[in-house]
Amino acid sequence: MSKMISIKTSRFGDLEIKEESVVEIIGGILGFPDNNKYVLLEYNPPFSWLQSIENPNLAFVVVNAAEFGDDYQVPLPYKDKELGLNENDEVAIINLVTIRPEPTLTTVNLKAPVVVSLTNMKGRQIILDDERYPVRLPLWAEEPATKG
Repeated sequence: MSKMISIKTSRFGDLEIKEESVVEIIGGILGFPDNNKYVLLEYNPPFSWLQSIENPNLAFVVVNAAEFGDDYQVPLPYKDKELGLNENDEVAIINLVTIRPEPTLTTVNLKAPVVVSLTNMKGRQIILDDERYPVRLPLWAEEPATKG
């Protein structure tokens, strides 16, 4: 039987979550090093919320990296001893989304994905040294004009 824990959130109120669904993000998210425990909450596909368990006001909109196709390749940090990632672990890779008041200006960070081992529920935000992956990729590019 799964142990349930209660968490407080500013967006979703009080929630009961399974203890094993808690992800420890080693080193936290850039800019938030003191928040290491999160839970992924389903939202409106393809979006989810990465909700801090330690800070009710801290939550990030995220998207699964698979949404960006096979060209978006994230090298997995197998040598990271704290992360403890093994080659046969199931892995989730998520990207942080920045929502703007004008929806067409919403961006996703491809430069710094969060890699999570679903085996040990540990993750780390990594910085990719690849100029193809921007920090602010517009999610909704304007449609190119058709040539007629």
